[in-house]
Amino acid sequence: MRKNNQYKFNNSHTKKYLIGVSGFLILFMGIMFSPYIFGKSYSYAEAKMNEYQTINNTMRMSLVKKEYNPEEKLVRLDFLVDETAEVTSLPNIKYEVESKYVSGNKKTKSEIKKINNNYFIIFIKDVPKDFEVLSTMIIPTYINPELQSTNDLENKSLKIYVNQTDKIENLKLKIQPDTYYQKEFLMFKQKDISNQISEKETIIEHKEMSIKEIKKLIKDLESELQYQTEDEKFETYNTIQSHKTTIKKYENDIEEENIFIKELNERIKMLEQRKIKG
Repeated sequence: MRKNNQYKFNNSHTKKYLIGVSGFLILFMGIMFSPYIFGKSYSYAEAKMNEYQTINNTMRMSLVKKEYNPEEKLVRLDFLVDETAEVTSLPNIKYEVESKYVSGNKKTKSEIKKINNNYFIIFIKDVPKDFEVLSTMIIPTYINPELQSTNDLENKSLKIYVNQTDKIENLKLKIQPDTYYQKEFLMFKQKDISNQISEKETIIEHKEMSIKEIKKLIKDLESELQYQTEDEKFETYNTIQSHKTTIKKYENDIEEENIFIKELNERIKMLEQRKIKG
């Protein structure tokens, strides 16, 4: 009788275990295949625009433009490359691309245009209107690895996702000659420099406003001197002197910012000359 009860006890626990495992498997399979059953896809985190991603100790990349023309079935992805090494290796680097639709895992055809050592463009072709999510992996490799002290690009890559959205649509997008993108890159650099100038001008404006406020504060402190004791005057004079030192520092900062703005404007002019010469 005892053995029979023990058998029933074990059998009951076995059934509960099997039911639990079966339930887990059904839930897991439901999650995995729900996109195919209901025609929906998971949301993939897109690469942030203008945010650098590290490739190795000295090299990083940033996605600076993404466009899609549904009529031409064409996606464009622009990348800016930055390097901190004393001796640049960028001329010795080429890029390979692996791109595919996340749903269906179908690979696509790609074309790369290396505009210069710091800028390249990827064109992904035959991308249908309902691509949903596009996965793209950029693989940098050395053209001549023997020229490098170490092959620090081995097994290195950058993977990004592009979600389908009206925001990236450009019905004028098409593949142009290389000279078109070289001029476009110069315009990109000019715009970037103009943004730097605007930032510097904002800094100058804030410092000038601060100087005005500090001068007003000094004037108020000076007007109180005639009503103060000698000890109070001593403290007030120290405070005034500290404010004047701050003003002097701000004035020097403004002068440096103006010099830098002048240099940035010269860069814009030089880029414009390069655009004209073609």
